[in-house]
Amino acid sequence: MAGRALLVALLVALAGCAGPRAAGEPTLAADALDTAELELAEVAEVPAWRELWYGSLEALHREPTINNTQEDVLAQLGAVAFLHCPVRNLGERGVSWVRRRDWHIISSGMLMYTNDERFQVLHSEGSDDWILQIKYVQKRDNGTYECQVSTGSGTLSRLVHLHIAVPEAFILGADEHHVDAGSTINLVCIIEKSPVPPQYVFWYHNSRMINYDAARGVTVVTEPGPKTQSALAIRAAGAQHSGNYTCCAANTEPAHIYVYVSEGSDKMAATLSRNTSGARRPAPPAALLVAALLAAAGRALPPAPS
Repeated sequence: MAGRALLVALLVALAGCAGPRAAGEPTLAADALDTAELELAEVAEVPAWRELWYGSLEALHREPTINNTQEDVLAQLGAVAFLHCPVRNLGERGVSWVRRRDWHIISSGMLMYTNDERFQVLHSEGSDDWILQIKYVQKRDNGTYECQVSTGSGTLSRLVHLHIAVPEAFILGADEHHVDAGSTINLVCIIEKSPVPPQYVFWYHNSRMINYDAARGVTVVTEPGPKTQSALAIRAAGAQHSGNYTCCAANTEPAHIYVYVSEGSDKMAATLSRNTSGARRPAPPAALLVAALLAAAGRALPPAPS
């Protein structure tokens, strides 16, 4: 209020120095008083400027805080991983991401220090979260990452452990599968350790993909789930179906099995059947034949002397 009174007094003094005015004409003092009142009223109506100013000063002196709880992030091979770093009261300071395996600085603020374009920092205006994004994660990305904030009293940090899940496929049965010619080849492939079930499962005969060989008697039925199951069936198997079979999906370790298509058992059974039906009488057992020979030899020998 003292400042207001001083301002009004100065304006009145200036009005007195300006000399007399014509009758009915507003005086300078009146104009000055009106202006002063208006300006003071405007300032009085917007007291928030003081709060904003002092609030900004207080924020500059406020120390940042970081959520230092360690986090585990699971990402599937080939997918996108998001590593979070929540920091409050950051002010003008910057957040850095470091790979602990080799202590390589990946980023500082929004500036990247890696040539690997799969890495990117995501941060929106007004957000406390500084996110390290890794696209198309590979096995080598597995490990611990650290976000850091430097303060006057030291360095604040948060650890994020990235785990890369690599789905695996395996085919039920042994490493080899034997079938008879003319029968059906049935193979079942299981894909596990996959956080996201694969959209497609592909079967290969040697190096050729056979999923869509319906005209050749091939059928593939896939059931996605926590353990995706894919069944391959080939009707009327022949010698041309022998070879290596592979089951795989995107970003999945494949599985292999070797299939043998043979006619040996069928030929042997047919041969035995023909020999049995063509004989007039079965051959005598070997023991009976030996006994008959011994009996005949006994009759031919002379009697022993008394």
